[in-house]
Amino acid sequence: MKRHLIILTAYLCACLSLFAQQRTLKGKVTDQADNSPIPAVTVTTFDKNGTRHGVLTDMEGNYSIQIPEGATTLKFSFIGMKEVTEKIGNRTIINVIMEEDAITTDEVVVTALGIKREAKALSYSTQGVNMDGINDAKSSNIVSSLSGKIAGVQITPPGMNNGSARIVIRGNNSVTGNNQPLFVVDGMPIDNSDGENGNLDYGNGAADINPDDIENIEVLKGANASALYGSRAANGVILITTKKGGEKFKVNINSNCMFQTLTEFPEYQNAYGVGTSFYIDNKNNPPLSKTNYRSWGSPMMGQPVIGLDGKLKAYLPEPDNVKDFYQTATMWTNSISVEGGNNKNQYRISYTNNHSNSVVNNFNIDNKSTFNLRLNNQFTSWLSLDSKITYIDDRVTNRQYSKSDNKNPMNSYIHMARSTSLSELYTWKDANGNEIGTHRNFSNPYWIINENENKDTKKRVIGSFVLKIDFSKDLSLQAKAGIDTYNWNGYTFNNKGSMNDADGQMQTFQRELENYNIEGLLTYNKRLKKFSVMANAGIIMYSTNQTRYTQKINSLLQPGLINISNSAEYPTDTQELSEKKINSIFGAVSLGFNDYIYLDITGRNDWSSTLPAKNNSYFYPSVGSSFIFSEAFKMDKSIVSFGKIRGSYAIVGSDTSPYRVYDSYSFNGIFNDATLASLSTTMNNPDLKPEKTYSWEIGADIRFFKNRLGIDFTYYNTTTKNQIINAQLPTSSGYQKRYYNAGEIQNKGIELMVYGTPVKNKNFSWEVNLNWAKNNSKVISLIEGVDRFQIGNYSSYIYVYAEVGKPYGYMRGLGVKRHENGKMIMEDGGGLLMKDPDKEFGTSTPDWVGGITNTFRYKNFDFSFLIDVKKGGIIYSASTGKMLTNGMTSETLFGRDDYYIRKEIWGESDSELSGGAWFDAVYSDGTPANKFMSPQSYAYCKPNYAEFTIYDASYVKLRELTLGYTFPNQWMSKIKIQRLRLAFVGRNLWTIHKKTPQGFDPEASQTSGNGQGIENGSLPPNAVYGFDIKLTF
Repeated sequence: MKRHLIILTAYLCACLSLFAQQRTLKGKVTDQADNSPIPAVTVTTFDKNGTRHGVLTDMEGNYSIQIPEGATTLKFSFIGMKEVTEKIGNRTIINVIMEEDAITTDEVVVTALGIKREAKALSYSTQGVNMDGINDAKSSNIVSSLSGKIAGVQITPPGMNNGSARIVIRGNNSVTGNNQPLFVVDGMPIDNSDGENGNLDYGNGAADINPDDIENIEVLKGANASALYGSRAANGVILITTKKGGEKFKVNINSNCMFQTLTEFPEYQNAYGVGTSFYIDNKNNPPLSKTNYRSWGSPMMGQPVIGLDGKLKAYLPEPDNVKDFYQTATMWTNSISVEGGNNKNQYRISYTNNHSNSVVNNFNIDNKSTFNLRLNNQFTSWLSLDSKITYIDDRVTNRQYSKSDNKNPMNSYIHMARSTSLSELYTWKDANGNEIGTHRNFSNPYWIINENENKDTKKRVIGSFVLKIDFSKDLSLQAKAGIDTYNWNGYTFNNKGSMNDADGQMQTFQRELENYNIEGLLTYNKRLKKFSVMANAGIIMYSTNQTRYTQKINSLLQPGLINISNSAEYPTDTQELSEKKINSIFGAVSLGFNDYIYLDITGRNDWSSTLPAKNNSYFYPSVGSSFIFSEAFKMDKSIVSFGKIRGSYAIVGSDTSPYRVYDSYSFNGIFNDATLASLSTTMNNPDLKPEKTYSWEIGADIRFFKNRLGIDFTYYNTTTKNQIINAQLPTSSGYQKRYYNAGEIQNKGIELMVYGTPVKNKNFSWEVNLNWAKNNSKVISLIEGVDRFQIGNYSSYIYVYAEVGKPYGYMRGLGVKRHENGKMIMEDGGGLLMKDPDKEFGTSTPDWVGGITNTFRYKNFDFSFLIDVKKGGIIYSASTGKMLTNGMTSETLFGRDDYYIRKEIWGESDSELSGGAWFDAVYSDGTPANKFMSPQSYAYCKPNYAEFTIYDASYVKLRELTLGYTFPNQWMSKIKIQRLRLAFVGRNLWTIHKKTPQGFDPEASQTSGNGQGIENGSLPPNAVYGFDIKLTF
């Protein structure tokens, strides 16, 4: 894994000036340890004018370089290896053997604004991601692929295929705003907004990024690392660098096939079928009531009944009715790339096709095509151009509805009675075209699949152009231009005749986005004996324009006709416009002394169009330093290979969304030749000021025993003040809400990375990478007089708050009052538990998160696996509560047999019951409440109190697994193939430990927004597995 990461980094950081040459010199570079070829070695020389020329070795370690006039030596360098210098003379072949270096001092990483710096000089924490696992065990969303791999990063995976994934770095900084990081691709910030629309989740923007085109991912974790990116980067930055072409012609083919299966279902009961109070249909008459879907009927003993399809059937359990509703989903990814060029011009062209479906038949059918072109041109010795354009065409049919929406087929496992067979539901409509179902709260899943439809097409272009002028070897200028634009259109169609919407409805939408980013960057990089200086200064102009247009009809004339004119009414039209601009200037200076002391200073000023003129300019600085004590004190590198301490402090400002300063009108049509307009119910604030995030961190990076063991530690403290909050107003004001500058949130925590190579020899190696992080958040203050602010909820049962003195995302809701002896209190004279309407439950934020990756290599075999761990935090499951109410799960069998015998067979009355369900409770005076009740009343009661369906969200998961084999070069060379690798891959193959009920994933969430900790109609636990083939020739 480490070798692969080094190769990727070396390719990324090779920035070599290439000029006209005179003669060719060739050779091969191998590793002293095992005689294996070393790819991506930098081979350089200098001409008579002191200009550097160079190439990289290929996958077989071979190189070919044109030797310019005046060149005398050839230098070979590779991260982790000792540098080798060879005299050229009259030689035409130079083969080199490289040996491992004790310390990698020349490692170069990409930092803010694409500035490349030596890793040892950084005063803040960054972390790279190994692309091997991401490219092998592919996920439909690049964000999900980062889970468990980066210290301090929390991922909430999509609740369904093509849904939105959430990523948060070092906790939540904003009360009501966006808490996710900025995504930057090849220096161009891209849109990563969530596409939620009602209960349809259209996914987040980063899901469009093609992993096969990614060379490297670097995570800038805090304000200290991302200060130069400005207000959009207050929550950190995900830096993505895509692949470039090489000089040698090469074709890469990758085929990846994955299968998704549901691995765990709730523990259903199979003793009692549909009905109520032990009756199948009130009086146990043979017909089944279509108004009843709950499993509180008689014991299932084969009684003759009339099914939902009108046919006679035996009243028997259907243990696999939910399981058989779902299928195995498939996800195919096929890509091809072609690259080549010469010493002045290189190209890379790639095409990737993703085709996938869902575990629900006819749902989430996705066909995505990605075209990518990248050109690198060295026009002269001082002028070069790096240009890239990506075109994405994504077409999705029948995205899945979420939450409690009756169009969400996941509700089938919540509401399908234990005696209902799937065959009863196959006939989903009658002769008149009306839905045949079970209940208005539970649509027939086959009606959903066959009668409703939604489709959308997204065409997106992401491009960047970087023109570089080298005035001298020390001074250069880069002019960058980037664009991220898309046109997204689609419709939702609910057919006429549904039990929930008899008239049917249809809505079309079109959304357009244009993001432009223009930068100028002047860089001065000079070394003067013991001193070094890197200075950067520049300007940035960013603009974004969004338009959304919808048409909606609330009734259909003709069933099944998907057309917006299929109605007696005129469509309701809505158009929304949004524009925003930010202009910026920035500067950064990095000073070094003797290669072991570094000082960084940055400053940036933004002017934002979303703030009032008097407050729209805001400046924020950062300062940091690093000290490499292992170099300063000349430590024994065989013991302490490298040792650095670092510290930094930064301030980052953040603006707001458009149209929150001055009042604006919405136009609502024409009446009597007059234009109708209305004000928003939210009062804007002409005095808004930018939010400010204050962050400091300290850390250490220490490596031992020739890099066989390494430890990286960081402590951070971040406070965001002057928050922009949308808070409630009194009704007498005439408004519902108002924007305020108020509130303060603090996040502080620890991040730890430990990595090592316990075993390494010629044929076998074992590498371990561990990350662990703990974040403590606290809401310090809100608006004066307000101690909590709601950020999420489920009905009136549970709420998620930003609450003063509590961690962000604190959860309260309906609970049960407790006696001083700890037992629940039952209302005097009744069977209901005494409610505590505002009971504290805790936070969804985990106590800590971590991951450990083990990678083993034996000759041509490689095996790796990632264990992802989350400790603590809570989650509320609305689905579990509904299944209790519906009598679905084995938990509802408590007291049921006993009650049935005593009540239905022995004839005991409610007042003299001697058995049944019961709560271990007391009355308010402390006396035991020895009261039996019907199991149905017992189960109905529990979901009315949120605390009965709140669980510990801890888990330990086998997140990724890869077993691969790379065919030997001597075999492949005979058929002109450079590399062939086959691998078995898997994701989420095994939940090793969890505390949530069976069939309930502790990672589930009803939203990708701030209101985390609530599950509602989510996909059951699932695993993804398959194979991956990589071919290069």
